Amino acid sequence: MHIKPDIVISEDGSPTLRHPLSGETYHSTRGAVGESEHVFIRAGFDQIDKPHIRVFEMGFGSGLNALLTLIRAEQTGKTVDYHTAELYPIDPEVADSLHFPVAENRYSAPYKKMHRSPWEVPVDITSCFRLTKRQKSLAEIEFDTIFDVIFFDAFAPDTQPELWTVDVFRKLYTHTAPGGILVTYSAKGTVKQALREAGYEVKRLPGALGKRHMLRATKKK
Repeated sequence: MHIKPDIVISEDGSPTLRHPLSGETYHSTRGAVGESEHVFIRAGFDQIDKPHIRVFEMGFGSGLNALLTLIRAEQTGKTVDYHTAELYPIDPEVADSLHFPVAENRYSAPYKKMHRSPWEVPVDITSCFRLTKRQKSLAEIEFDTIFDVIFFDAFAPDTQPELWTVDVFRKLYTHTAPGGILVTYSAKGTVKQALREAGYEVKRLPGALGKRHMLRATKKK
């Protein structure tokens, strides 16, 4: 089953989506690409000093975070094993209409392949980027991988409170490598406390595009 969210153009000119039921946008309307690069690439992926990086993303959504990770992997000469969960994937034709500037030309085909690749099996999107999509809730997933970085990009805590709990973060903590990190755009006090109770060391960082803060949670080595 696919959903067909409305396309919204954010202030930096890059598109995002608005969920047809909750009304939530998938990324900041101040700038979809700008937010993702700040929170998930620079504060997350770039902090892992390894040639091969294992990523888990909660909320595949538009595929923007995966696309930006693929681009950064090529820029840095790294390889990526990227896992993601999305219970309600968007229609591939909607993805085709997003026209991210970073997805034009050489990245257009890999981006389309991400949205059309089968679920529950690993797929080589490029020679440096392997993608495994899971069409399951986070509670249903049994992980067989330990992750270096987790992109926690669920809808806001007020919209999906069941995903921002101590139990959820404990599950992710168990599957975080020593020295690994979890990054999220949310800096809500209850989120920070839940991450700490799960075992992470939590640090507030400057948020994206005028937002005051975001969070980076680290598992001790």
